[in-house]
Amino acid sequence: MGDQQGRAPEPYLVPDTERRYQTPGRRITDQRAHQREGVTGCRIIELPRHADPRGNLTFIEGGQTIPFDIQRIYYLYDVPGGEFRGGHAHKELQQLFIAASGSFDVVVDNGTERERFRLNRSYYGLYVPSMIWRELDDFSSGSVCLVLASTHYDAEDYFYDYDEFKAAVT
Repeated sequence: MGDQQGRAPEPYLVPDTERRYQTPGRRITDQRAHQREGVTGCRIIELPRHADPRGNLTFIEGGQTIPFDIQRIYYLYDVPGGEFRGGHAHKELQQLFIAASGSFDVVVDNGTERERFRLNRSYYGLYVPSMIWRELDDFSSGSVCLVLASTHYDAEDYFYDYDEFKAAVT
């Protein structure tokens, strides 16, 4: 089963380079249509923008513009073409993904439903609550993925095995 243009389904990425071929989540490119909570509990948050002839400014305040206090910030960059990141879920951690530069897709999965979000504007962030499997792919050249996290790094907070994650949420 392919998409409307007859292309084969994209691989659904899971750890250890194992691939499950399924129809990918729908690509959500109109952020305004999805500022409500999606079927996975993830949603696009429009961040405040202040336009100025000298350049635009966007700010984020933990617990105000996003639904958690920020404990850690990191970013992904120089991701080679065709590679993906993520491939895990968090037990407690919440995150906000922002395309600070360029574009990429975030595929989220709550164990029963999947959605694909296209991030390509620096004033939109994708909120991903805890217990959601996430994968990032289709990075444009020069893209930078900024991630705001609700907790400090904790190796015990991760599910790296999709089947273990699915068993925990069902």
